[in-house]
Amino acid sequence: MVIYYSSTGNSKHVAIKLHETFQGDLVDVCEFEEPAVFYLEDGEPLFLTTFNCFWGISDRMETFIRKSEFMNVSKIVVIITCCGYLGGGDAAIEKLFLEKGLPKPTVYSLVMVTNYSILHDIPSLETQKKKLIHAEKVLHKIIEGTQKPYRSNWLIRRLTPGIHTHYEKARSTSPFTVDHSCIRCGLCVKNCPVHAIEMKENKPFWVLPKCDNCLRCLHHCPVAAINYGDSTRNRLRYTYESCLQRFL
Repeated sequence: MVIYYSSTGNSKHVAIKLHETFQGDLVDVCEFEEPAVFYLEDGEPLFLTTFNCFWGISDRMETFIRKSEFMNVSKIVVIITCCGYLGGGDAAIEKLFLEKGLPKPTVYSLVMVTNYSILHDIPSLETQKKKLIHAEKVLHKIIEGTQKPYRSNWLIRRLTPGIHTHYEKARSTSPFTVDHSCIRCGLCVKNCPVHAIEMKENKPFWVLPKCDNCLRCLHHCPVAAINYGDSTRNRLRYTYESCLQRFL
């Protein structure tokens, strides 16, 4: 079984590759509004892939794991996509599963193209290509079982809860803006995994004070009309699919 939560396609790609190899159910967290119960076959591994959020995982993914039930689990493998450094994200994942009485997960960090343009520049297309080619090689090793799992040291693990508090601050929707180039397609409303956006007066409006800060709305907007304060203005947008289409 492969469970994934993706914002711009990195983790979705990982999930698809895992599913091609190991089969079983392919589960998109965004398709579930309520907690679910998942039954695994004897010996079937549970794979989970999602993106890094300030040395942890997003609220949407964490809530899904906490509230759902996973039955007959003997092995858990977690692949967290990130832009460079996972920090103590492995410790947060381990704690989450152990608190549920499940096996300690094996965690891998997979560096791909960043989508967190609030803090980082989106790299050039050529750099994106190089990063994704390298990521594919590492993913192949993970699937083969030859890649070394990620393990943060004791100091990083102690710092992780403090670092992850910044994620909660970043969840505020008040910095989101929509400029005049908006074509009112409603894609951001449809794509928001926490239903934080509605169309009002024929334009997107953030109706919740907090969202998941996944930036799916920003990167999937066909005309780049959405920004998060001034930090994302004049920065490139990124989705895995669009990048792939450009260099294939």
